[in-house]
Amino acid sequence: MIQVDANKCLGCFACSNICPNQFITREEEEGKRRTIRWSKCKEECDICVEFCPAKALTLIPYSDSTPEVIEVSFDLVPCEVCKKGFATEPLLKRIRETVPSNLQTDSTGRSWVEICPFCRRELEAEMASKQVVQSRRK
Repeated sequence: MIQVDANKCLGCFACSNICPNQFITREEEEGKRRTIRWSKCKEECDICVEFCPAKALTLIPYSDSTPEVIEVSFDLVPCEVCKKGFATEPLLKRIRETVPSNLQTDSTGRSWVEICPFCRRELEAEMASKQVVQSRRK
């Protein structure tokens, strides 16, 4: 059975992505809130424990007194470009702490950590096409 330390959870969905029995489910209110639910399971599989980057999960003996569902919810941080929520603050904090500061900005000095993947892709494509056009003009 899984025990969750909500104070360590990043809200990254790694556990729900890897759970072979779908005991870990997730829900996201688009751009607003992310919720992860761990259902009580009798499995002795610990693959979610192994894959949790924050080490927020532990395997404990099954007990009838444990709640049927454990739930953790996070507000989503808005993208600096499109303003849509895209990541949890604990996840972004982990990225800021893990990735060296000189790698957290693009060539224009903009912090990519605060920008959603869709907008990052769009901005990079725009910068790359400008470089191609400028190089052809020479």
